[in-house]
Amino acid sequence: KLSMITPDELAWGDLSHYDVIMTGVRAYERRSDLRASNQRLLDYAKAGGTVIVQYNKFEFNEAQYGPYPAKNGSARITDENAPVDVLVPSHPIFNLPNKIGPGDWAGWIQERGLYFANTWAPSYKPLLAMADPGEPERQGSLLVAAVGKGHYIYTGLAFFRQLPAG
Repeated sequence: KLSMITPDELAWGDLSHYDVIMTGVRAYERRSDLRASNQRLLDYAKAGGTVIVQYNKFEFNEAQYGPYPAKNGSARITDENAPVDVLVPSHPIFNLPNKIGPGDWAGWIQERGLYFANTWAPSYKPLLAMADPGEPERQGSLLVAAVGKGHYIYTGLAFFRQLPAG
């Protein structure tokens, strides 16, 4: 079940009933309440939740919103057919609840992703690598970090284009 978290719920509500909390694209630019209550998301992850942060632009670099230092840049993969190298095929993200395989990268719309992380603390693990033709390989499209009993994920993958396209 999808629920939109209101500013009041984010600031004071019980977040523990959520399995996953995902922020929208550029949410840290547009939601001052998210910036103000960011520690609540980190606490939710520490207690066993999963936080997924979709791409943000440079406002994400103005503070440390993740549990560990990381900065994003302007890197993007514009070729929607660019090969995807799964760096850690055994990682649960690629195996539970569904197995993610090569066919899942076919048929993408417009681009693979944008505003990838370009530096990150060793606590983050990059799970994918990809490159536009003739460009250097990038690994900042999907970073995962253990946080207490939970997980924090930053992704620049263009899910916001893929999900509506079905």
